[in-house]
Amino acid sequence: MNTNSAQAKKPPAKQKERVIMGLQAMDFIQHGTEASLEIVTPLGQRLNFKSNFIGFDDQQHIFFTMPRLQKSEYEEFFMQGFNVDIEGISEQGEGALVRFRTRIEHVVFRPIQLLVFPVPQQAKLVLLRNEVRYELKLPGDIQLSNRKLRVVLTDVSSGGCGFSFDAISPEFDVDTKIVLEVINGFTGDTYALSGAVKNCRKKRGKQNYGMVFDEPGKANCRRLLSNLIYDGTKYVFKSPKKDQTPGA
Repeated sequence: MNTNSAQAKKPPAKQKERVIMGLQAMDFIQHGTEASLEIVTPLGQRLNFKSNFIGFDDQQHIFFTMPRLQKSEYEEFFMQGFNVDIEGISEQGEGALVRFRTRIEHVVFRPIQLLVFPVPQQAKLVLLRNEVRYELKLPGDIQLSNRKLRVVLTDVSSGGCGFSFDAISPEFDVDTKIVLEVINGFTGDTYALSGAVKNCRKKRGKQNYGMVFDEPGKANCRRLLSNLIYDGTKYVFKSPKKDQTPGA
């Protein structure tokens, strides 16, 4: 039975949404990952902002960075007991949104700025995709108007992929059409993964994007997947010296 090929059989379809315990939800959000937060006042006023997840402790506290806002917004919204809706992205498995509601427990300004919330009793896990996503670390290029942007293809599935780069710019808007070219270092073949940007998040100084393939992009992705093999930690290009996939 072939267990190493990137063309492995898809697992059974899983339910799109499920409820998990609050502390378990923390394991799905990586430290340093950007999340979306919304404070809701007792009068129904709302404030949306981005913040980075720092982590949690054994006292069931979770910690987020403080956003840069106006002084009046701090005074109006950052009050102990106000509800906060939090949404983060999990990179595990098929990928998911982690959503939960908690409340402001502490707003720390000194010696460091910090938001402290209690761990929620439960959270909602919403699966983003049905197909398997393969972990990669392949170099690629995106042609800009005046230069090529070197990126790293971080994961790929039959319908889309993720990529990242260190540069502060450029920034791609959602629905921007792009072509990410990956070259097979063994054969010289080029795989033009074309499609549209669907999400962006910043993590540890890197810009991380997700894109969805169009039909030509899907066709080239199938070609790419057929030439990958699992090396024990991630998927890489097959060596031309290996005529058969291990485990076949």
